[in-house]
Amino acid sequence: MVMLFDFQQRKFRLRQCPAEGEQEAVPEVRDLEKSLQRWKTKLAASLACFRIKHNLRSASCVLSDSIRVKEHRAKSLPLYAWVNTLHTSLDEVCELLHGANMSEVKQVVDLTDSTFSKDPLCPDTLIFSQNLCVPLQSSSLTSTHVLNIQDRSVCVAVSVLQPLLFEKGDVLVAGSFSALTLAHIAVAAAARSGQVLVCGADHTSLQNEEMKALLSKMDIKNVKVLPEAFCSLNESNATVERLKVIIVLPQCSSSALNDPVATMYSEHGDWNVLPDLSHGSVSKSKIFSLTTQQSRLLAHSLTFPKVQTVVYCTRSVFPEENEQLVRRVLEQAHTHPKLLPFRENGPIFPDDATSGDKTDSKFFRLQPSEFTNGCFIARLSRQVRDR
Repeated sequence: MVMLFDFQQRKFRLRQCPAEGEQEAVPEVRDLEKSLQRWKTKLAASLACFRIKHNLRSASCVLSDSIRVKEHRAKSLPLYAWVNTLHTSLDEVCELLHGANMSEVKQVVDLTDSTFSKDPLCPDTLIFSQNLCVPLQSSSLTSTHVLNIQDRSVCVAVSVLQPLLFEKGDVLVAGSFSALTLAHIAVAAAARSGQVLVCGADHTSLQNEEMKALLSKMDIKNVKVLPEAFCSLNESNATVERLKVIIVLPQCSSSALNDPVATMYSEHGDWNVLPDLSHGSVSKSKIFSLTTQQSRLLAHSLTFPKVQTVVYCTRSVFPEENEQLVRRVLEQAHTHPKLLPFRENGPIFPDDATSGDKTDSKFFRLQPSEFTNGCFIARLSRQVRDR
């Protein structure tokens, strides 16, 4: 269905043969395109009949209003790219961009094809116009991973994590995430001489290989892959002796993403929610399935006695996956009598950071818009005893 839609957008024209050095098309894809082209007249007629029957002005009108708004936003969504501060700095990258005849603007609304901006929420992230996607992806800055294009919802989560890291303390990443996200967290931890732990049993062998390959390419050496699954890991394991912070990035409904497909693909999201998202909502049964796993991960994060902070992040707009889940897990958590309990902490960002919704000061929400995808972040810290 994805190929059919793409083919229809190209008016059933076959793709051009790749130029020298470009990647060859997958043979199965090429065969399917040729089959679709042979039936293009009947396919076009069928689509026309459907539009007439339902009085639709265009094929996109099949979608709900909310989905069409998101689709419109996604086409012009700015690009966000974080700087690998292991080998350079944000200022040095800005100087390189100035040398390439690009100028800096203060507001994201002022972005053009020859400008860039700094992200007010993420101190290591730059913002570019969507029109610069191809030039950036083919530039030496991205090929050497000096700049790393990634969805803002992930960059914000790492930004929240940075000031919470302890000197020479370890951070564990739990849930579903990409090799690039792991690399971003590792770069942040390296600034505090910390190590990043990841549970290899929670990921496929291919995903583990991707992590290993990217970390090697970026010369990141402070990541340790544990053989255990996260929920079977406990305080008796010597590898968590220095563990101070856990960041939980579970699979979620992706309902705060304007175009969920790209981020779900890159961050190993749950593809089963796509049919629901295409109708503008997610079924109660699917939400229940997601929150069951989310609760399990978050609850287990609170069981490590030396952990001082847990960061929980979703790309969802649903309270069931966000504040309701966090509060329920905290209420049900069993804390050892000698340990301080966890509590909700906030605000996460400075008061002058206007890009988020802090109507509830205990949590942070980034609302989806034409400038960004959305996310929800909770920061849970050990409660301080009253003196």
